[in-house]
Parts: sequence; structure tokens; C-alpha cells
Amino acid sequence: MCNGKERGGMGFRDLGCFNQVMLAKQGWRHIRNPDSLVGKVLKACYFPHGDFLNANKGKHASLVWSSIVWGKEVIEKGSRWRVGSGMGIDIFKDRWLPTPPFFKISSSPPFPGNFKVDMLRLDSGDWNNAVIEHLFDAKEAKAILSLPVGSFNHANVLFWHFTKDGEYTVKSG
Repeated sequence: MCNGKERGGMGFRDLGCFNQVMLAKQGWRHIRNPDSLVGKVLKACYFPHGDFLNANKGKHASLVWSSIVWGKEVIEKGSRWRVGSGMGIDIFKDRWLPTPPFFKISSSPPFPGNFKVDMLRLDSGDWNNAVIEHLFDAKEAKAILSLPVGSFNHANVLFWHFTKDGEYTVKSG
């Protein structure tokens, strides 16, 4: 299987990586279809009071769940939030900037607390340039201000940064 196609193999370079990106696809399906039967079962068993992205493996996890959690590492590295209302996106912990490879703010919070992206916006919905330029270094401020401003009525959407349509594919993983 790992031999090149010209030598009769399937051309896989690393079966471990291929397996992980295939498992990440299962995790992505759960993110996109949380109300599917499998999604409901996983939620009931492994994260009844939380969400898939913040779920841990746990002590007595099945092989299926353990594998999907391993695949989730791929999703965590290549996905980020598209800002809608900004509510629920933590400024310093979540991935929401268009700057690979981390998609996060790298500077430390100016003071302790729980800061959400919607706090960086004016009542009109536009970015609060003065606050952003004061709190963040020039590179981060430029990245934030380059993001399109979503409506306060729109939900934040997790998307895959490395495809045009924002959907995870095994090839892009």
C-alpha cells in the first residue's frame, strides 16, 4: 500500500497520517450534522453538557471515540471561526484569525477575564478600530481589521481554512 503507484502500490506516504485525516472526517461530519443518530449517541455518551470541539477522550472511552478524538487534532489545527455575531468566540483562546498556522491571538490578555470577539465591535457592527489598535500589536490588529464584519444576527461558523468552500476534505487534511 505504501509503495508508489508506479510500483503497484496505492501511493500512501504515511498510513498513520492517512488514518488520522480519515478519522478527522468523521469528526467534521459530527460538527456539520450534530443531530444525526451517531452525533446524538456520541454526545449522550461522551459530552452531554458540552460540544464536540471541547470534548475529551475520557477514562473509559470506546475505541471508536478514542479514534475520533485523535482525528479531532487535525480539525483543531486547520479550522477557524468565521465571525458572525462574535458572541461565544473567545478572543484569546479560540482560532478565528486568518493567520496560519495557529489562527489565534498570540499576545497575552491585557487583564484577566473572559473576552469575546463581539466586545471588539461598535454598536453599529463595525470593528472598534481604536480599541483593537490599542489592545493588539500591529500585525494582529491588521489581521482582525481585515476580517469581514458579520451581522449580529448571524451565527459564528466553524470552517476549514484550507479549502475554498470551507468544508474539510481528506485531501486537504
